[in-house]
Amino acid sequence: MLLKIWRVEQTCLFELVWNEAHTLSAKLIYPETLTTLYQTWKNTYLQFYRSTLRARPGLVLNLEEPEIDWRTRLVQAEATFLAEFHYWVNSAELLEIRRQITRSKTSTLYLRCDSPEIVKLPWESWQIGSEFGSGQPIHVIRTSVALCAEQAKPVRRTRNRILVILGDETGLNFEAERAALQQLDHRTEISLVGWQPAIRTPELLQQIKTAIADPEGWDILFFAGHSNETALTGGELGIAPNTSILMSEIAPQLKTAQERGLQFAIFNSCNGLSIAELLIKLGLNQVVVMREPIRDDVAKDFLIHFLRYLSSHQDAQEATISACQFLKLEKNLTYPSAYLIPSLFSHPQAQPFRLFTPSWKTQLRRWKPKCREAIVLSLFAILSSWLPIQSALIDQRQLAQALYRQITRQGIQATAPSTLLIQINEESLQKDGIKLIEQNLDRRYLAKVIDRISQSESSVIGINYLLFRHQPSSDRIFAKSLQSATKSGKQIVFSATQDVQSYQAWVTALPEFTKFGSSGDMDLLGDPAFYARLIGDTSAQTEMLPFAYQVVRSCNPKALNRQNEHLYFHPITQFSALFGQTWLHPLVDFSIPPKQVYDAVPSWQYLQNRDNPNNEIVLVVPGGQLDAGVLPGEDYFSTPLAFKFWQPNATRKMSGGTIHAYLIHSLVAHRMILPIPDLWIIIIAAIAGKSTIILITQKKLNCKWFFIVPILYGLVSLQFYISSQVLIPFLLPTLTYLAFLAQLNLKPQSND
Repeated sequence: MLLKIWRVEQTCLFELVWNEAHTLSAKLIYPETLTTLYQTWKNTYLQFYRSTLRARPGLVLNLEEPEIDWRTRLVQAEATFLAEFHYWVNSAELLEIRRQITRSKTSTLYLRCDSPEIVKLPWESWQIGSEFGSGQPIHVIRTSVALCAEQAKPVRRTRNRILVILGDETGLNFEAERAALQQLDHRTEISLVGWQPAIRTPELLQQIKTAIADPEGWDILFFAGHSNETALTGGELGIAPNTSILMSEIAPQLKTAQERGLQFAIFNSCNGLSIAELLIKLGLNQVVVMREPIRDDVAKDFLIHFLRYLSSHQDAQEATISACQFLKLEKNLTYPSAYLIPSLFSHPQAQPFRLFTPSWKTQLRRWKPKCREAIVLSLFAILSSWLPIQSALIDQRQLAQALYRQITRQGIQATAPSTLLIQINEESLQKDGIKLIEQNLDRRYLAKVIDRISQSESSVIGINYLLFRHQPSSDRIFAKSLQSATKSGKQIVFSATQDVQSYQAWVTALPEFTKFGSSGDMDLLGDPAFYARLIGDTSAQTEMLPFAYQVVRSCNPKALNRQNEHLYFHPITQFSALFGQTWLHPLVDFSIPPKQVYDAVPSWQYLQNRDNPNNEIVLVVPGGQLDAGVLPGEDYFSTPLAFKFWQPNATRKMSGGTIHAYLIHSLVAHRMILPIPDLWIIIIAAIAGKSTIILITQKKLNCKWFFIVPILYGLVSLQFYISSQVLIPFLLPTLTYLAFLAQLNLKPQSND
């Protein structure tokens, strides 16, 4: 379906042609305001993109440096211009044409314009069919006024051949183009020609002409550099500093290249309308150009994504549309109006260009897992999904990380901890003559500890005791101590827990206590408690921050930044919980030495010591086998192996207060460990193992060198844990990879 547009003075003639014999015509007055708005938009566009334009050498843009927000001005100018343009093309005079286009069920409308004012309009933004409720988008593709009767015929090659012409690099940088093109290297044969300081101009001109007319032919012609439109010569290309070549000068070579299979060209440079017209006239199937000046970084971004889409089996038309959509949706704030600049010209009868790829059946057959490989993959996938196995692997891994820290001396430097752990243990109660009241700590003793803390420079007091039971003889004294601590500038955080009778309610400290501070959920996850508490990980309707988070927020209200996604319950983690998994659930890092995490002191010693520690946070926690006010033993967890590595005399169980101290350290130091699920890396390891087998069998390589890969992977994994706070699983993925490689010894000549 072809739409032809002529402009005769102030009237535009529209003629729709379909099925070769059917036509529909309409007349429409051309509004001069559209030209005015176009010029306003273009001037604003040039002001915003006033540096590193890929215009021809010598083009001077007399643009001032106004102190105004040109980005906002450009967005406004674009909106006004497009609104007027869409109002014009959606006028009543064109209703029947629009209805016929929609009725034809086509996805592509070819557009031919004979007026410079008309051809420069953003026809690609015309949303045809939306007024009729059509769900299928109709894309506008431009075509030339003078079409060549003989189209380019694709030549069957083993690889696509691409000729890259890099022009004058003055003010530009082609490294991004080179890198993007190299990504196609495994599927294409790329030949590069361009200016070099040692090459003279006549020699460069001859090199370009010879390369274009190469006897083997090309599939794609790519140009990057400066260019501009010309009236009669099809445009000019800046091929060297102060040197241009006219398109008409290389037209014979381009025609020869077209006869030898050149189908597609992309000119990643400015003002390419006349270039596209000439190339389509010469017989190329498709050409991508920039209608207006284009800034260097925008041109790079467009090309990178265009080639990415092209290499992912999209044709030239789809890749152009996708790259423009990327600029519109992903880069609209950085590159406003940039999506309006690229245009695709095509012969209406030509098939869109697509990179040649081998048969998918051939490719898929090589990757089909054998029976033994499928069994190995299934076995390790099942093991990785079993939570006790996951916990054991984390325990062993953090032990390995602690050993690696000690060997490499990374992250174990002497630093002053921000947290002081005051442990109320049996020894303290005996020395101070304190007795338990109905298995609960006498709050008069707790009041003494609070009074002592009030004399220090600490700013936050965290009480890891569940103070929900009344002690008539002690509550008033304890409340008075809390009041004194609050008056001295201390922030107090009490412990709370979800009610076992109703998970929608909370068990908190007594109201006469909580009025002096805030509350945090003291519950922890797992045993050992490797998994960190997160914001939003409870099922209660009234959300409460975990205890450690509330302590840190009391210390620094800005610490729990919403931008730090590791602190919040991730949607992937929520999804995996539906089938009993903990994907991407952050971990507490027990591979750090305890002396860097907290200072610990028994309460009796703290009360007798007259020195005031300078820790910003003080946690009052139970020690030994004393309880925190919950069920006996509920606040004690298995001691991780990494913790025992640093403290060989540690008991089999550690208190929840110690874990809270580790979690506080993770929040303050921004060291929450993100574990990559074993299952994900096992799948990657299986793919790596299969690809290694394919590589070895195809290239006849010595397989023994590939058994070194797990060692290198292990070292990288250990270092990545420390450097990036990401736990990349090692054991199960390594066993998966080695199990795949082991087949090479069983059947070394197999090419299945």
